[in-house]
Amino acid sequence: MKNNLRVFTKTHRENISKACKGRIGIWKGKKMPKISLYKNMATHIRFDVSLDWLLQFDDVEKLKCLNRAITPRDIRFNVDTRWYKEYVLKFYNNKQFNDIYSKWLSGGKKDKYLMPTIDHINPKAKNGDNQLNNLQFLTWFENRAKNDMPLVVWQEMKKNIKDYLL
Repeated sequence: MKNNLRVFTKTHRENISKACKGRIGIWKGKKMPKISLYKNMATHIRFDVSLDWLLQFDDVEKLKCLNRAITPRDIRFNVDTRWYKEYVLKFYNNKQFNDIYSKWLSGGKKDKYLMPTIDHINPKAKNGDNQLNNLQFLTWFENRAKNDMPLVVWQEMKKNIKDYLL
């Protein structure tokens, strides 16, 4: 771990929670300065990246979206900092990712079916891996529908999708 974080006991966390109950946060109703968002990300991200490296990307919300795609609650991509940097560099300006991301934003991030999700072109269930050339972004809905189909099969299915719907 890159930071020396203190581990609080369960009782201590409960006491902090009780003490803070009802207190209004300092940023409630205000917009946090952009630099604070980057500093927060640099502090909490699990990869060893500097604030300067993060600042080369002008949209911190897009970076957050890319981070969420590889860190879902049920499983994390087991990758290193080098891979992470290549991943961000590859997808930050990727047309397919940006088209999906823009469409999701235009709906106010409320439509989970439009949310950008990472997809394995060759599914892990069919011996695919986390190599960058095996990853693409799809909407949450398309990713769920594709499931464990190889990309070629899925593209053929999409051409004939109306045949599968009543």
